[in-house]
Amino acid sequence: MKYKIKWHYAFSIVYFLLASIEIFAELFSFSFLSLCIRILQPLVLVLLYFSITKKHNPLFYLMLLLLLFSNVLFFYRNSELFFYGILMFMLLRIVSLLIIFKATKEKNYLHITVATFPFLVIFFYLISAGIDISEFEFNTLVLQSILIAVLAGISITNYFKEDNRQHSWLLISTLLFIGLRFIVFIERFIVSDISLSINRPIGVILATFAFYTFYKYVIAAEQ
Repeated sequence: MKYKIKWHYAFSIVYFLLASIEIFAELFSFSFLSLCIRILQPLVLVLLYFSITKKHNPLFYLMLLLLLFSNVLFFYRNSELFFYGILMFMLLRIVSLLIIFKATKEKNYLHITVATFPFLVIFFYLISAGIDISEFEFNTLVLQSILIAVLAGISITNYFKEDNRQHSWLLISTLLFIGLRFIVFIERFIVSDISLSINRPIGVILATFAFYTFYKYVIAAEQ
């Protein structure tokens, strides 16, 4: 057990070290370095999870595989591959919801629906207030907004129903994912390229901690 804990700490340090390098790469526009980090981070999370879990949830491994694919595809911002990355990330979100629903023992769908509704209103308002976009982008934005709103709804419901370590990690992860959602939306549909030097490092920080805290949620749920 001590051997595993040592590896766990080592992989955690490597994970956040890679995030620091990616922030540096985004600030100074080192595109190739940024792409390499985006490939390595999900792999380190796989090793991190593998080093400590006893259950080896296949859905979490699938989620990290989808994260790897979407990270690579998001690199091609001005091509059709970017939109395939969006589809991959939507699949990732669906898989994460499946993980949460499987780990949630008591599901009150009425409470989840009520908690989801305010987030739907906010996200749909942002979509309607955004610039003119294509039908495909509009549809994907709507689907992404529904998925993240459901994630927020079930996270809040679980947290207020039972305030424990598992649900606390999930709530923190969800808040970070919501922040990342706002950053991505602002970067792509509202502000100009001038602010990208600020938005992308912030996005890296939010994504790094969002996926790490979700990993902590998965571990807490297994225990």
